[in-house]
Amino acid sequence: MSGPIYNATVRRSQGSQVSQGSTAVGSPTTSTFSEQKSQAHLTKADLRTSTKARKAFAIISSVLFFISLVFLILIQIGNLSNMHVLGDLYMFKIDTTNIKLIDGPKSSNQVRLTAQQSGMYDFYQVGLWNFCEGFKGKGIQRCSKPTLMYWFNPVQIILDELMKGEEVDLPAQVVNYLNIIRTASRAMFAMFFASTFTSFLSIFLCPLAVYSRLIAIPIGLFALISALMTFCATSISTAMWTILTHQIKTYAADLNIIPSIGMKMLIFMFIASGCALIAALIQVGLMCCCTSRRDIKTGRRVGRKARNEGSVPVEENPALRRRWWGSVSQ
Repeated sequence: MSGPIYNATVRRSQGSQVSQGSTAVGSPTTSTFSEQKSQAHLTKADLRTSTKARKAFAIISSVLFFISLVFLILIQIGNLSNMHVLGDLYMFKIDTTNIKLIDGPKSSNQVRLTAQQSGMYDFYQVGLWNFCEGFKGKGIQRCSKPTLMYWFNPVQIILDELMKGEEVDLPAQVVNYLNIIRTASRAMFAMFFASTFTSFLSIFLCPLAVYSRLIAIPIGLFALISALMTFCATSISTAMWTILTHQIKTYAADLNIIPSIGMKMLIFMFIASGCALIAALIQVGLMCCCTSRRDIKTGRRVGRKARNEGSVPVEENPALRRRWWGSVSQ
């Protein structure tokens, strides 16, 4: 068959085929991905399966923050009263049972007094909010009123017990040490107090990171700040009480005052810090790792198990993987 009508029909058919071929060659990724995406019907089970690893890490970080919160609460309530359990939780303690005090002027016969004879208690122990005092064998007798931003002044306590509140001029070096203790104690208190609330919030925020990397960014930063506050408070407490112990042993050795750090409280602080840091690192990792639900819905990624089973489109859109924070490029 020939003729102008036939030739025109053939040319139109060939042009249509060429146009379709060039379109397919020009954007194979977009067309293939769109076709696969339209054919796929993602169910909730598919999303759960594909984001199983991310969900597991999010839950683990939430549990770690819960453990950290438990120990932070124990740090908060330690030494608040004379209850046996709370009374054993203290940060620092000075034992004055065998303190060596001298009664009378140096020129006369001098008599060494014990702590009880001089009107002092056998021990003084410090918590985050207050201090308690008591006798050996009888336990804690009295605790001071809990005070916000409390700091422990051992010199003032001893002077109050011995001098009955009279003012005494202290050496400049002692005053400097007390100023350092006051500043460090208040910084430690503020960080422990703030990290308790941020750890509580992190328990509920961490599971939300499973939905999107965009959501995981502020959650990860918040968790990291919370963990750093707990770690810094623990570091300040450890350094401060260690230095104070050394100073008392060095400059008050003649008085026979025995300082010690509360090991139970120290262990609690390190457990809280360790759990918070591990949880924060997991959340920071979720900012860039593990498939989120948004990744599955937008086709940026597929889960490993889903890839093997073919429950969702195997081919990923490379253009969508350029933006790791959750947005989609068209």
